[in-house]
Amino acid sequence: MTDATASRTNGAAAPLRSRLFIAILALGILLGVLGPFGSYLGMGLPVRLLHYTASMITISALAVIANGLVARFVFRGPVPLWGALAIAVVLGPPAALIVSGFLQLWAPQVLPHVTFADLCVQAALINVVASLLVHAVRNWMTAPAPVAVVLPALREPEPSPAIADDPLRAKLPLPLRSATIVALSAEDHYLRVHTARGEALVLMSLAAGMAALGSEAGIQVHRSHWIAHAALADGSARLGRAGIVLARGPTLPVSRAGRRRLADGKLV
Repeated sequence: MTDATASRTNGAAAPLRSRLFIAILALGILLGVLGPFGSYLGMGLPVRLLHYTASMITISALAVIANGLVARFVFRGPVPLWGALAIAVVLGPPAALIVSGFLQLWAPQVLPHVTFADLCVQAALINVVASLLVHAVRNWMTAPAPVAVVLPALREPEPSPAIADDPLRAKLPLPLRSATIVALSAEDHYLRVHTARGEALVLMSLAAGMAALGSEAGIQVHRSHWIAHAALADGSARLGRAGIVLARGPTLPVSRAGRRRLADGKLV
């Protein structure tokens, strides 16, 4: 990864981490105010706020470590939502130990009224809610920015025969039709076409888009994403835990099969 690409990646990750921390802290404060699982009966508001915010921050740090290890050694890429929820449930007992320790510290009178099994269930439920909240914030922060569409001239020139015969390029806005296609991403019934000049959504399936470009034009790295050889051959692309970072395009997720295809082609 070049210094410029690394700088952009770190710059984008910093506000994401900040918002995730704020979301977790806000969830802890909300739990402290509501006093779930009967905690409003045994603890006053200041103690509840301290207890839930401290517990959320500590357990979230544990979850970050667990998700990082699973992403590296199991998925070799981003952890899907179902994997994050499974981790949240598995962390129920360790989280219950953390909660029990904090209760012993500042609300020991509550401990005789709750069992360790109760704490495991409660911690697992809160972990699941926190995982869904983190997933929502991450999707909101990493959603692709809207693409500015260049208005065509009042009178459009006739497309060249090569473009007219290409069912993919013929659907692109005129300013992008002759641009180098970097990657394709399926979005429901649409296909997002990433080019060296910008991107656009067209009504087409990923399979149809790959067929239009030809089987030798690139590699399908994920069931929803395809990357052109031209974006890989110059050595600027870098494969990391978050996926593959393209110098002239987006960061795309890569499946385990996609990583094998990239390794076989020795393009990254």
